[in-house]
Amino acid sequence: MPKNTQIVVIGGGIVGCAAAYYLAKRGIAVTLFEKGTIAGEQSSRNWGFVRQQGRDPAELPLMMECNALWQGLEQELGVHLGWRQDGNLRVMTEESQVGPYQAWMEIAKNHGLDTQLLEANDTRRLLPGLVTPVLGALFTRSDGQANPARVAPAFAHAAGRLSADVVSNCAVNAIETSAGRISGVATEQGFVRCEAAVCAAGAWSSRLTRSLGLRIPQLWLRASVGYTGNGEPLTGCGVWMPGVAFRQGLDGGFNIAYGGRYKHDLTLDSFRFFGDFAGCYKKYRKAIGVTLDHNLFHDVSGDLDTFSRHRVLNPRPVRRNLRDALANFKSSFPQYDHLDFERTWAGYIDATPDMLPIIDRVERPAGLVLATGFSGHGFGLGPISGLLASRLALEEQPGHDLQAFRYSRFQEGGKVKPGNVL
Repeated sequence: MPKNTQIVVIGGGIVGCAAAYYLAKRGIAVTLFEKGTIAGEQSSRNWGFVRQQGRDPAELPLMMECNALWQGLEQELGVHLGWRQDGNLRVMTEESQVGPYQAWMEIAKNHGLDTQLLEANDTRRLLPGLVTPVLGALFTRSDGQANPARVAPAFAHAAGRLSADVVSNCAVNAIETSAGRISGVATEQGFVRCEAAVCAAGAWSSRLTRSLGLRIPQLWLRASVGYTGNGEPLTGCGVWMPGVAFRQGLDGGFNIAYGGRYKHDLTLDSFRFFGDFAGCYKKYRKAIGVTLDHNLFHDVSGDLDTFSRHRVLNPRPVRRNLRDALANFKSSFPQYDHLDFERTWAGYIDATPDMLPIIDRVERPAGLVLATGFSGHGFGLGPISGLLASRLALEEQPGHDLQAFRYSRFQEGGKVKPGNVL
């Protein structure tokens, strides 16, 4: 492990690994620290959707550029990522969905996105065997999917080949400053001097930066996913329907989740940030269940060994959600009634009050870049977010308007409203 480096990246998820790669590609001395394993948490536990469809208008320009990055990523990184670009399909089954879907079509048109509003017959042609009555669907042909477990490690390995130092199983316990500027990081293996740092620590970012006087309202949402055995080919689309979301990988297996159901496990941050999240909880109260478990009794923000004690967050899947999702999938597609889950898992989404990320270079301490709070949208945005973070760390212009993602929006007074996300 080096004692000196130019830029430290904290967090070995897709955003942090992408940031380290793009910095190393520029010839910058960069060291990435991950407290556990690369992509051990949400970056390998998400649904694997790479979608432009349904995003907040502020995110859409970033995701459209990122979509172009995804198309060349396997060749650039030299790794098979399970990439397939067969579209994203959001199915309408109720009249109440028509208005929001039509409104989002206007957003797509304004940005030149190839989204179509399909009628019922066209929807069924894309989903052979579907028996659920449908009204139509949003279809974005240029959207895709990838295997989450492969992407962040591919970025990390590519960064290492370019002389980046990638240090796993080594927690950054504190970010140090001198004269108002980043001067280094205190890791469990020693102190490392640096000129700048990128905090891409996902669900841990708020706790890590609190000692710097930064207040990042951020809560954990537990999302569950199951993987089935191989089935006959159905669709290459990522599909969202009320009660079930799924994608079929190149191996024929389905990743299945209950679209729109999450659990929030109470911690002390739940009370710290209650006011910040009141509007978000009101809007999504039917989707978010609150649970009481051991997390409430661990105020991890004050423990020096917090990050090394929690190498990899491995929360329990919500079995009811997965059972219901699989049942809804089978009732919609009876030809797959024989399928069952081979394995299930869960991960923690790092949510912000407006469901938009923070991608910003803060004023103080100088040299600190935040790339966190992706609120369940981070896998698809990972490559572009890492690229933007690398530019910000080098004090360059990012090349995009990042006003909607500024850190200071949570300190400017007034209530932050939940984003316009389908």
